[in-house]
Amino acid sequence: MVLKPVSMKRIAVLGLKRERQKVVSILHDLGVVQIEPLSKEVASIVKSERESDLYRHVSDQLLRIRALKSALPAIPVSTKIRFASTEEMMQTAESIKIDAKVALLQRERENLLTDLRETENNIKLLDEFSFFPGDLRVLHLSSAKSYFGRVDTTRFAAFRKALEPNANDVVLYSSEGKDTTRIVLVVFPAFPSHALATVVQAHGVHLEPVPKLTGRPDKIISEQKAVHAQISSKLQQIEGQLAEISKENYGKILSLEEQLEIETKKLEVLDGLGVTKDAFALEGWVPESRIEQLKRAFEKHSQGIFVYELHTEESPPTLFANPKRFRVFESFIRFYSLPSGEEFDPTLIFGLIFPVFYGMMLGDVGYGLVILLVSRWVIRRVQGGKRDLNIMPRPLMSFAKTILRPTQMVKLAKAMTPGAIIAIILGFMFNLYFGFHINQYLFQYLNHSLGLHLPADGAFLDPIGTFGLRKLLLISGYIGLGMVSFGLVLGIINAMREGEKKHVIGKLGWLVFGWGVVLTGLALLHHGHINPARHIEGIAYFGLIFGGIGLMFVGEGVRAIMELPSIVSHILSYTRIVGILLASVILADVIDFIFVKTLHHTIPYVVLGVIIFFIGHIFNIVLGVFEPGIQGARLIYVEFFSKFYHGNGRPFRPFGSSRKFTYDQFELKEEEKAASKS
Repeated sequence: MVLKPVSMKRIAVLGLKRERQKVVSILHDLGVVQIEPLSKEVASIVKSERESDLYRHVSDQLLRIRALKSALPAIPVSTKIRFASTEEMMQTAESIKIDAKVALLQRERENLLTDLRETENNIKLLDEFSFFPGDLRVLHLSSAKSYFGRVDTTRFAAFRKALEPNANDVVLYSSEGKDTTRIVLVVFPAFPSHALATVVQAHGVHLEPVPKLTGRPDKIISEQKAVHAQISSKLQQIEGQLAEISKENYGKILSLEEQLEIETKKLEVLDGLGVTKDAFALEGWVPESRIEQLKRAFEKHSQGIFVYELHTEESPPTLFANPKRFRVFESFIRFYSLPSGEEFDPTLIFGLIFPVFYGMMLGDVGYGLVILLVSRWVIRRVQGGKRDLNIMPRPLMSFAKTILRPTQMVKLAKAMTPGAIIAIILGFMFNLYFGFHINQYLFQYLNHSLGLHLPADGAFLDPIGTFGLRKLLLISGYIGLGMVSFGLVLGIINAMREGEKKHVIGKLGWLVFGWGVVLTGLALLHHGHINPARHIEGIAYFGLIFGGIGLMFVGEGVRAIMELPSIVSHILSYTRIVGILLASVILADVIDFIFVKTLHHTIPYVVLGVIIFFIGHIFNIVLGVFEPGIQGARLIYVEFFSKFYHGNGRPFRPFGSSRKFTYDQFELKEEEKAASKS
């Protein structure tokens, strides 16, 4: 059940200096080596040699190609290109001679867009103030300032009255609407600007300058619409020319951008290599199972390259090696802390235990079925390429997307799917269907027809009945004991592997003490004998307790004695599984009780009951999505992982890139597939 991450080896690659660019390309295409800085011993005898000219040329071309890409309209591209060398790539990039033409069209396009926006604004503004009776030329006075404005209709009368003392210095035209009154205001110099600002601010008036246009508003609107049509026509012509250029070059530009980005990464690696006059050296981590593949690739595509396995005390990077169905739970482990390269990988344990905890805390057929269906819908929707999850109101969906990206929603949905199935199974055993009890009708029929002896009340275990609650609490206690014990056993194995004898003794003490406390508690519950003076069982129980304390003291000192209550609290903490289940069951029961009671009253009460029923159960389902998940993960993180898990690992990041528009230079992956089939 416990797997270790992929076994890693630190390697050194040594070879002829002339082959280094080819070697870096091979490493990139294979994508199995995490390149590391050279160790101190090697770095002291080599030097770095920067090829700044080539790096600068590639960077310049990358910036140029990106600029062309952003200027051209995007079109679908399904073809791929293979560049056999950096020289071929640079020649292809230089052969694209469209920069001047694209830049000219882009400038014209930007100017036209500016004119188009200005025309649209003029049309909108003049349409709004078309009530003005005269030519706008009369508003363009050298001795006065003219404004278009808006004011709340309820405040317009007070605003007009405030202008009356200066009636000789202000000309006001207005058109009253239901909510907003639009005004044309001409202000002469005799009305001080600060006085105007005071009046405007006091009455919430919004002013803007009259545009520099001449003619009656209706005539200007017609002229501006004609100008708008001309600009739109020119804009379409330019868009058409850019589309033609894009049709001829866009695929090549995308391929060049991708390859130039890759070449930039390769050159960064080349700059970090250690070199002498005739040789180079690099170091990195590689999965142990891929070393032979790496050697075969060097032998086939390069000359004079040697791979050496290095012995080091450094902790290797972590690469998970879990079965496909459990990889979705790797995100939960990363969220907590990545295991170090030689530590146990608890993903498989998490993937087996978390759904059980989730299902136990949910425990209702209806809730489990809703969560299962929604989870499968999210998976199909996102993986099918439809990222707009419009199953819920847009504001709620926007809020959800601020918490999780669509891909993260898929991972969460996949993690909840087995838990929802377990919730359905346990819900059947608990006889809970959105809080209702249905099994008894089926069981009565089966008992009568087939002579079975199924429970008359329909529940194999009733979580709110005295017997069922006791059983569930006992089961959760046993789960807690098992999880804590298993965690301590893994901790003992870890400590033995690391040669930490005191930690082995300390964790053994915790294990013995925990079992002693639990056995003593069970004896008290069942009215057993615990008096060590009279019964041998009591001697065994107290022997475990005090023996565990002694081992803890030897292994971890006084600090362990001070933390004695924590082992009991960690075991009892698993009873929260039943607590969360009870909270959900009781809430569902209250919702159903109110709903059923309203059915015996008038129609308004029935409608209210239906609303309470749906809103209440939706709320309980939302709680069922988050609360069991959070608490289930917490039980594993805190009460289980703390017994053996260190974490603080670093992820394995191999040198390489995903390709969409280009092919690998050496086809190494295809060769490996062919070799494995043969």
